[in-house]
Amino acid sequence: MGEAMIREMRSGEEDKIRETLAKLDYEDQVYWRKQTKSLEELLTENTRIPISESVKGRNVVLVAEEDSVIVGLCWCTIVDNGIDKQGEVTEFYVEKKFRGRGVGKELLKAAKNLFTSEKVGVAFAWTHRGNKTAIKLYREAGFKDVDQVVMAYVLSNESNT
Repeated sequence: MGEAMIREMRSGEEDKIRETLAKLDYEDQVYWRKQTKSLEELLTENTRIPISESVKGRNVVLVAEEDSVIVGLCWCTIVDNGIDKQGEVTEFYVEKKFRGRGVGKELLKAAKNLFTSEKVGVAFAWTHRGNKTAIKLYREAGFKDVDQVVMAYVLSNESNT
């Protein structure tokens, strides 16, 4: 195995990105609800995610590639609301067998470089209190805990039908 190379997503890789996001959703369920959906269900749902340069706003999907295989991603969003420019690590995932090898650190380094080049004033990364590994990774990358209360209104599937 070689070392992971960090680059922007290429056209034609949308399905691989959707598959990676489904894996993230599958693992992420345990932090905020019972694990109710199978990986297959999430893969089916994620086929509808629009992934292209035409997505509104500034979206950059950074991928970690090793031996021509995508092993991780860091989806960054940049919003200029007219008052200030903010960045966000919207989605972040490293394949299980590639964790603990510095892939996540390299992805976050590339994300921080992107935010710097875009002259972002503040960048956020969201995770769950129980995701100790992600919290440690973000802190090591220079992200700080903030005294904000983040509240979420999660619509149930029933109300979307």
